[in-house]
Amino acid sequence: MKSFLAVGIGGFLGATCRYSLSIVLPNTGGFPFTTLCMNLIGCFCLAWLFTTFTTRTPVVLGIGTGFLGAFTTFSTFSLETLLLLQDSKWLQAVLYTLVSVFGGLACAWLGFKLAKGRVV
Repeated sequence: MKSFLAVGIGGFLGATCRYSLSIVLPNTGGFPFTTLCMNLIGCFCLAWLFTTFTTRTPVVLGIGTGFLGAFTTFSTFSLETLLLLQDSKWLQAVLYTLVSVFGGLACAWLGFKLAKGRVV
């Protein structure tokens, strides 16, 4: 029960933080930089967290699954990519997809390596 509560609280805080950042740093110029940055940061933080803390305590689950799960979102990424395609912004859509996927993998790798103490 503690884990469910921790994930719920973390999810509430992560979603609130995500929404607040989208207001403070709105996507401008047609490219979804805010979502991209949030997703890349989330990839790094989640990989670091779950590599550093292998035991899934309620706190770790609250931060990882709850906060970071709500802070990042694949559904927003998918919708923004679709909107770019519908606006015939093909190059931006492809760039956004490539940077999101490969940037996310790179950030997750970096978070993993940092947690293991081997950055290079």
